[in-house]
Amino acid sequence: MKPVYITTPIYYPNGRPHLGSAYTTIVADFLARLYRALGIPSRFVTGTDEHGEKLERKAREQGKTPKEFVDEMAAEFREAWKKLLVEPDRFIRTTDPDHIETVKKVLEALREGGHIYKGKYEGLYCVGCERYYSEGELVEGKCPFHLKEPEHKSIDAYFFRMSAFRDRLLEFYRGNPKFLPPGRKEEILNRVKELQDLCISRPKEQLTWGVEFPFDPEHVTYVWVDALFNYLTASNGAWPPDIQLMGKDIMWFHCVIWPSLLMATGYELPKREVVHGFINVDGSKMSKSLGNVIDPLELAEEYGADFVRYLLIAKVPFRDDGNIVRDELEKIYRELAGSIGNLANRVLRLMEGVRSTEFRRDPAVFGEIEKFRKELEKQLRELNIEKVLDIYGQGIQRIAHRLNSYINEREPWKLDGAERDEAVLNAYRGLVELMKLAAPMLVEGARKFFKVAGDGKPGETRLILYPPKSGIKSS
Repeated sequence: MKPVYITTPIYYPNGRPHLGSAYTTIVADFLARLYRALGIPSRFVTGTDEHGEKLERKAREQGKTPKEFVDEMAAEFREAWKKLLVEPDRFIRTTDPDHIETVKKVLEALREGGHIYKGKYEGLYCVGCERYYSEGELVEGKCPFHLKEPEHKSIDAYFFRMSAFRDRLLEFYRGNPKFLPPGRKEEILNRVKELQDLCISRPKEQLTWGVEFPFDPEHVTYVWVDALFNYLTASNGAWPPDIQLMGKDIMWFHCVIWPSLLMATGYELPKREVVHGFINVDGSKMSKSLGNVIDPLELAEEYGADFVRYLLIAKVPFRDDGNIVRDELEKIYRELAGSIGNLANRVLRLMEGVRSTEFRRDPAVFGEIEKFRKELEKQLRELNIEKVLDIYGQGIQRIAHRLNSYINEREPWKLDGAERDEAVLNAYRGLVELMKLAAPMLVEGARKFFKVAGDGKPGETRLILYPPKSGIKSS
């Protein structure tokens, strides 16, 4: 059985990982773990995009070679994901030798297929985006994402005949309605109808830090062509990708440029491009000048990685722009500690004195759990990722509430003998099933729980998963 192949964008390591990149990466890690928890194999890949003009400039500013700079930054990204309990099957870097070989093979395939030609490009270039913009795409003459005026450039370059794939792309979208993200299809379809050829190289007189063209050593590969094919390099037999997660600012590259390149080179196309919105803080885009930047690593250090994962998976809407209110963060932590954390401690304490291991499964406990598990599995198998993220956090809390209500209704502390044992064992086994379902999100909490409780009778009876804390940082 081919694993479900899940990817994040590879991140440009010109700065520390931020809340946006943490969001995408945590969601991808969560999905990979959730598939496995339901018995479906998965492969999850993330990494760093290490070529291009922006990084070359950044390295020069710091008096380093580009390779020295990206080596340091890639290590920082690896460490950040480790602290957030993210465990990819591969952390790929575009400076990896096997990836450079992939890019060169792709370029040769494009040339042999007659899909590239040499020409001259003149246009408005945003270094931050590593792309050209038309006048109509600018906002008040500035890049819509970086809010900076682009540079005017004129270069000799190689072009990919992307416009030739206009009709094939439209036909593919019609035949694969799940490929494009819901709510964003019309925007993409309208732009595809005006599809232009793509500039895919930079002359070395402008840029040296990139993958050299195998048939023209005076040119290096456009960073986005280099970056997109990381998914092929890292696939390890899991091709094609089933779920490709990304923010809405890069969906054009993934939903249009990427499939057209794959069509040209003969590779099977991904099944789903899954796009999420941006994360605002206190109703505004994060900005140091506004003082509303939340560092995910500082948040994890203060409140634990499980809290960051819970916040982003259960509390931030996936499809649209989300908003985190700093004054509500402690309330959200108390919710986590008071529901699942308190439930775990409560049930384990009730296990004191239980003598039996045999019990009848009470539908009042297990009915909700089985219903939720089946719904998750259905949506995951159909790659309805937005639906999974819509229902998951509420589903986990609903089961926790049901278990707490069951304990209150049965009042096992008033029962004796076998009747008491059966009530407690139902609550305990229900909690075990809940923690298995919650483990993809609450990684550390589940590890602590199963270390104490396991699948049988626990040897200890007190467990504080999420102790009281205060003072969430922002910078």
